[in-house]
Amino acid sequence: MARVLAISSHVARGHVGLAATVPALQWLGHEVWALPTIVLASRPGLGRFVKHDLPASDLEAMLAALDADGCWDGVDAVFTGYFASPAAVRAAAQAIRRIKEVRPQAIVTVDPVLGDAGRLYVSAETADAVRGELVPLATVATPNLFELQWLSRASPASLDEIEQAARGLGPPAVVVTSAAETPEDVTTLLVDGAACTRRSMPKRSGIPNGAGDLFAGLLLGHMLSARKPEAALQSSLESLDRVFVASEGQPVLQLSALMTGTR
Repeated sequence: MARVLAISSHVARGHVGLAATVPALQWLGHEVWALPTIVLASRPGLGRFVKHDLPASDLEAMLAALDADGCWDGVDAVFTGYFASPAAVRAAAQAIRRIKEVRPQAIVTVDPVLGDAGRLYVSAETADAVRGELVPLATVATPNLFELQWLSRASPASLDEIEQAARGLGPPAVVVTSAAETPEDVTTLLVDGAACTRRSMPKRSGIPNGAGDLFAGLLLGHMLSARKPEAALQSSLESLDRVFVASEGQPVLQLSALMTGTR
């Protein structure tokens, strides 16, 4: 069992953000300390949009309290996802730098939740902070294709160009989700040092939001279980597809489908 500090959004209904990442990590046997950057009643697009932003000063204070309590010595990994402001990004980056001082071997997974389908979900200032403050601290980054393009300031289109852009991003390992799509399948690309792995899974229709958050949690969980990135990728995609099959046409991801297969 590993211990993970997870910092991202949380929703009461609809498995996105921490509500997808945390169950994935727990299913794989890991302990999670979850700190929300924002709390929503329901995921965007599902029900009434009611939210509460956690002020960056409060996030910084909670992280400082954990540090003062000597908690960083027991952290095996950090996961970051959605941030509502550049100040919140900086608070998380400061904590990660401190954790890396105490636990140099800790895995840092940065899921840069910036946008998709050609547009940012966050302000350009927040996206800039993720690019400048968090990505350089990452052991592994998990952008989708749009996020990779934004972070790399490039427009890679072919898989070879996407590989080159991912390799230039900086982290030792980069996983690009939805790197390529056909009517039949979706390709995920892993760049790990000099190696590049491409894995395709069937394209499913009517999948609710939260797939990226779930995948990032599964990937980190498998890596913490001592699996090499390529094996972690394969296991994560197999579990993800199992959830997709159960979730087609549903309003929220059916995470209970995780329990029907092997870890």
